Amino acid sequence: MFTTRIYYQDTDAGGVVYFANYLRFFEKSWFEYLISIGISLPEWEKTGTYVLIKNAFLDLIEKLQYGDVINIETDIKEVRNAYFILTHTVLKDGKATTKGETKMVCVDKTGKPKRIPEDFKARLVVQLQMKNK
Repeated sequence: MFTTRIYYQDTDAGGVVYFANYLRFFEKSWFEYLISIGISLPEWEKTGTYVLIKNAFLDLIEKLQYGDVINIETDIKEVRNAYFILTHTVLKDGKATTKGETKMVCVDKTGKPKRIPEDFKARLVVQLQMKNK
């Protein structure tokens, strides 16, 4: 779980979180999630594997404002050979205010898509299996 505060810079003219900033929150959360399961992106990049977001889904349930403290929970939803899907839930006071998903792909140094390396994939699969028990 990743915790942060909503800062003035995160809001729009109406004083609520600007929708694109949720993707920033998701990115910080999924980076921390991967570290927590033993996947260090800087280490994988040294071997020529980079992780990118192919697409993202965002469902704004309840507005958040400047000063709110939020938690972002990230979890694994699906693992395939060429991609994996992460879910993200933004919580304020334990209540879901936003839900989202990111479809993640691996690419090489030139940006060419590649299969998820086996060790990387195995760590994701273990998390998925634990979640589904």
